[in-house]
Amino acid sequence: MGEQELPSNAVIATRVASPEEVVSMDARAWPHAGDQEKPRVSLRFKANFAYGLLLAFAVLLALFVFYQKEILLTQFDALQAATERELQLHDLRARLRGEIETHSLKAADLRNNWGAAHVQDHLRRYREFHRRVILPAFPGDAQARQLASAIERAMRKPDVETLARLDAAQQAFLKRLQQRIEETHARRLQMVADYRAHSNRAAMVALILGLSGLAFLGFITRNFFRRLCADLHTLSQTTAAITRGERTASLPVSRPDEVGELAQVIDRLAQDLSAQERDLEIERQKTFHQEKMASIGRLAAGIAHEVGNPIAAISGLVKDIIDARATGQCPLLEPDDECKLRMVLEHVQRLSHITHQISEIAQPQSSETCLVDLNGLIRSTTNLMRYDERWKNIELRLDLDKRLPAITAVSDQITQVIMNLLVNAADAIEAAGRAAPCVCVKTGRVHDHVFFVVEDNGEGMPPEVLARAKQAFFTTKGEGRGTGQGLSLCNAIVEAHGGRMEIHSTPGKGTRVFVYLPVERELLEERAT
Repeated sequence: MGEQELPSNAVIATRVASPEEVVSMDARAWPHAGDQEKPRVSLRFKANFAYGLLLAFAVLLALFVFYQKEILLTQFDALQAATERELQLHDLRARLRGEIETHSLKAADLRNNWGAAHVQDHLRRYREFHRRVILPAFPGDAQARQLASAIERAMRKPDVETLARLDAAQQAFLKRLQQRIEETHARRLQMVADYRAHSNRAAMVALILGLSGLAFLGFITRNFFRRLCADLHTLSQTTAAITRGERTASLPVSRPDEVGELAQVIDRLAQDLSAQERDLEIERQKTFHQEKMASIGRLAAGIAHEVGNPIAAISGLVKDIIDARATGQCPLLEPDDECKLRMVLEHVQRLSHITHQISEIAQPQSSETCLVDLNGLIRSTTNLMRYDERWKNIELRLDLDKRLPAITAVSDQITQVIMNLLVNAADAIEAAGRAAPCVCVKTGRVHDHVFFVVEDNGEGMPPEVLARAKQAFFTTKGEGRGTGQGLSLCNAIVEAHGGRMEIHSTPGKGTRVFVYLPVERELLEERAT
């Protein structure tokens, strides 16, 4: 057969992988939870970050409180100044009223021509009081200036008329003072109201900020510890499940801290244990198969030996009778009897051929790597499978490449692969109930690989089943008809030999299984020369 193009996903290898390498390759093939690394944020960093946020919030709250305190102190100082101003104005009003009463008395004295000198002395003191107290309290006020003018006129001419004008100026200024007192009082009351409103507002804002900060911190802390407890509980349950022998799916724990790393380690541990258990199960199946084949071989060899001796005796006896008839030494034998003897001899030879095939199959095969004739293994395995009751109605076609080079492999394991694939083909055909069931086995070479194909026209596999066909312990067969380890075991054996197994299936039409095995380059060069 001519060379064909190797599929792009075929594995190229030139030697058989050791068991240790197989385990290593399996371990690398598992999708670990930590394949895509996330930035690590430790629990200590989270704690320090939360403490930093709390400290920053406390500092901001303290700055806000101190700022509001400065505003309140400023308002308090202004309120205190307004109160002092109001008290000063009340004191000034009281003194001014006293001066008005004094002036009334002085005016009565003047009308009676008494105490003109006392009046002038009083006016001087009053002028000094006006200059030191009233003018600084009312700078630029018109009423204050008019009162000053009235005082000066009264001092120049202290008579009843000037004192009457001074009294009128004092009454006008008294009204102005009363108005100023009322304005100052109203302003002080407004300042008191503003101070109270601002202090209440500042206290409320500080309280809301403090409570909001505490609520936010409590919410974050509650969620953090709730998730932490849930993740730790999940890890605890998963660890307990692993100790019980369960191998669950990937842990639903995704954290960039130490707990997440622990989850990844536990997840990887479960996956690696599952891979190792799968490899151990495959090795156990290999050993079981070898022991089973050895037991079958010993039994078949014993049966062939026990059956072969009588068959040889019968064959020799029949040949002697036929030879004696031919030489005339047995005159009592009729011609019809000779024909029957030849029929007996033909069936004896057929039995001898069957026992010879059984003897070939029963020969113990090497468990070490050696040069293997793939075509020969396929012929001997198919000859054995023909004795299965299911294969009586199945057409078995062999299309073997006569120029196929030898491969370096463990013959017993390759035989196990061929046998499992043929058994699966027979099961698929039996389930489909075809009118013309057929299985075709074909071999060929693709570059530095040889391949064989087992094709059947059975029921085929839907995509969801095909995707899990190589998965260990997955089976669609009924109870007691399969353990789901056949294709998984075949795939592991092929990969251990540096090859690859591909499965193509169409529901309702059938399945084709391709097995590619590498050929050593020296054998290819020797074959080419």
